[in-house]
Amino acid sequence: MPLPSTLPVPRLKPGIGITLYQDSAVSPSPRFLLALEDSYFLVSGKTRALVVALLYQPADSAQLANYFEAESGHRVPAEQLIELAQSLPPALFAGAPAATRELPFLFSLTLLPARAATRVTGFLTWLFAPRLAIALMLAFAVLHIAVLPAAMRTAHGAWTAGQSAEMLALFMLSGLIHELGHTSACRYFKCRHGAIGVGLYFIFPAWYADVTAAWMLPAKQRAVVDLGGVYFQSIFLIAVDAFALLTGDPMALKLVWLITFTMLFTLNPVFKFDGYWLLSDLSGLHNLHKQVRQSTASMIAMLMRKRALAGPSVRSSVLYAYSVLSIGYFVYFGLFLAREVGLLATTLLPKLSAAAQALRPVSIDHVWQLVVAAGAFCALLFWPIMILLGSFFFLDKLRRALSEIVASVQTARATVACATPSLEKI
Repeated sequence: MPLPSTLPVPRLKPGIGITLYQDSAVSPSPRFLLALEDSYFLVSGKTRALVVALLYQPADSAQLANYFEAESGHRVPAEQLIELAQSLPPALFAGAPAATRELPFLFSLTLLPARAATRVTGFLTWLFAPRLAIALMLAFAVLHIAVLPAAMRTAHGAWTAGQSAEMLALFMLSGLIHELGHTSACRYFKCRHGAIGVGLYFIFPAWYADVTAAWMLPAKQRAVVDLGGVYFQSIFLIAVDAFALLTGDPMALKLVWLITFTMLFTLNPVFKFDGYWLLSDLSGLHNLHKQVRQSTASMIAMLMRKRALAGPSVRSSVLYAYSVLSIGYFVYFGLFLAREVGLLATTLLPKLSAAAQALRPVSIDHVWQLVVAAGAFCALLFWPIMILLGSFFFLDKLRRALSEIVASVQTARATVACATPSLEKI
């Protein structure tokens, strides 16, 4: 039964910006960014025309249909436009609370507010001058190739408590430099950025920087922002590499290995680190994790109906390759957690018992010895806690992914064709 044409027209908040989304990949149709305060939404041309029509504040649904036709060149019944408007993010409507940004962390802490971070990045943008960047990367490549073999050999040596504390401080400094690379790249392209902080992602301690506004930049500039953190760490490593090469200092060599490992891990596209966003920006594919689940469900549904899969496009080929990589990494990570849990089950109790025995003979008068013994006991608990937390969230993500795949397969089997979503939040 058709809806009456007198349906109330929803009102949008003023100040919604609309710009063409500058994609590196060739899209079948242009997409647009809706910007409201610090939130950004990627929409189709049809949704963009509807938003523009709603911003004209039509008096009734008939006028809404006229505004939409003027913007899009297509006549769509007012009832369908009202129905499509219901799929817009609630934060866009007048009277609705602002959208809350959810960070992918178990907990997070802001260390450098937006104003302070902006002051700092104002002094660092010159490092992104193309000729200087090329020279610095060549210097990094030469030094790093020379020092990396020794760093890998030294990394497996024993670490004293003093070395561990010093290494932690330098490693945290490296993380701050990494995030300053992202924010400075934003500033170089005259794009605002937010605060810098730290959090716990899955089981990994991680720094973060608010560079959400980079979605307004062209794809190649977004890629520079994605790589800005690794670029700044490379500059930092030039100094560390040179010192390690000249002195052979074990601490410097261990720091070289540790930062190199974290740089490579950051470029891993499976987790939502720099490599994920770099792949997303260069391929034009967004919400990759969700698309992996949807593409897996679609392939399963097609095979269950025993229909041949159509020849993949370049974009779908990238998605399928990413799906295989993600599934493989997910399996590897699950096996890693299972192995660690098995090892902890056999080794943790004896280690804790030995550490507890070491606490008993320490007198309260020897405060420093007591602190060291208590610290050693707590250090033994750190990795088991991380493994248990990681196992819990791994199983939870696995459960949700399988539930979504099963639901998608059921939907795909019942539907001949699946429409591509016209709206997604970035």
